[in-house]
Amino acid sequence: MHHKPLDKAGIFVAVICALHCIFVPVILPTLALVGLSFLGFELFERIILAISLLIGGIAVVMGMRHHRSWVPFIFLGLGGVMYFGKNTFGSAWEPLLIVTGASFIVVAHSLNLHLCRVKNKNKACEEVEAIQQDIAEPSEQAKEGVV
Repeated sequence: MHHKPLDKAGIFVAVICALHCIFVPVILPTLALVGLSFLGFELFERIILAISLLIGGIAVVMGMRHHRSWVPFIFLGLGGVMYFGKNTFGSAWEPLLIVTGASFIVVAHSLNLHLCRVKNKNKACEEVEAIQQDIAEPSEQAKEGVV
């Protein structure tokens, strides 16, 4: 399994989550009229954020196997803390914390992809993984004892 699709999904989910958090308070009355008021529940937001951080954690850990840097993981953690703590400083600070948290999560995924490219001399991690698997797995002839 490769982390590139997970990083892209993580970026997408972080942006959607930020837009959700910013626009739901504005459109919540309309959502209630069409039976979608659950989209405004804090539990729903926490579940989506937890899924986003789970996807991000898996992607970043998979990327860390290649680039060996903790920086994307730190950005992911900071973004998650800001999102989870968006209500801590009151509603005036909430939009700023949401945008900053989402930005940190997007930076974590982007940096994860970038560090893999730099570490692997502009080769995708998938290519490097395939080469490593070819080296690690003995050929069919070696398995049969033919040299």
